[in-house]
Amino acid sequence: MHTVFERAGFPYTYVSSSDLYTGVDEFHRVTRPQPGDLVVWPGHVGIVVNPSQNTFFSSLRSGIGVESYSSSYWKDRGAPRFYRYVKAAATKSRETRVGAGDFAHPTLDTSVNTEEIPSVDINPTSIKLPGVQVIDSARPQPKEITQALLLTLSSNSEGLRDVDIFKLSQSLIVFSHLEVRSVKIHGNQGRAEVRITAPLSVSGGQTNLRKRQETQKWPLRRRDEKSWELLLPQDTIYMPEDIAARLLAHRLALLADSESANLRQKSQLSQMLNKIRTQ
Repeated sequence: MHTVFERAGFPYTYVSSSDLYTGVDEFHRVTRPQPGDLVVWPGHVGIVVNPSQNTFFSSLRSGIGVESYSSSYWKDRGAPRFYRYVKAAATKSRETRVGAGDFAHPTLDTSVNTEEIPSVDINPTSIKLPGVQVIDSARPQPKEITQALLLTLSSNSEGLRDVDIFKLSQSLIVFSHLEVRSVKIHGNQGRAEVRITAPLSVSGGQTNLRKRQETQKWPLRRRDEKSWELLLPQDTIYMPEDIAARLLAHRLALLADSESANLRQKSQLSQMLNKIRTQ
């Protein structure tokens, strides 16, 4: 969670979850959480996704995901506390540390009110995608192409951390499963049949939470005697759902302290994270 907030542009001094639970200067405690607030127990911390459903995003035993803090497991951990980032207090805290050689403990300024932090909106609307996927094989097999594709799509997705997915000119498909089912080659040309299972998608700023399965045929062309090129779609971005969960939580953290200006985006992000959680 510290890394998510740092990358979102809301830095704070790293402390343990127990210290967060007690209270630190960069956050103030709230009783009615908003999406993007911290939910804290001694020993664990997460980011609130949907307060009406009591869901939060964090690192879990099964990996990164979304769970309900009202479930029996989390209730057994005790009552959580909720905290909201205080931009001015965090700035004052950093200045105090620098002025004291980075050794002084920052002093809480009780006169500081939470400031509204606008969402970052400097992202391009069109992402340049790789045009081809090189397959190092004289006669590529479905498993080889699948592995190469998953590696490339994961790498491409990690580069979208600071992109507003609701302003992309391309469609975004978050997939839970992608597999090349068959490969057909005729001379120097061919095609790969790609099977995609997607729990959600975003197109034109609108979110579609209906799960779908589709089969596409992507062209292959011979590169040389030992390799082929798979031509990738340029109008669609394909993102693995585990990476999507991290990026959605990151975006939610960007909107953590905005009360009204980004309610629609908050709602969409919450619904998307919940959809991934139920897969």
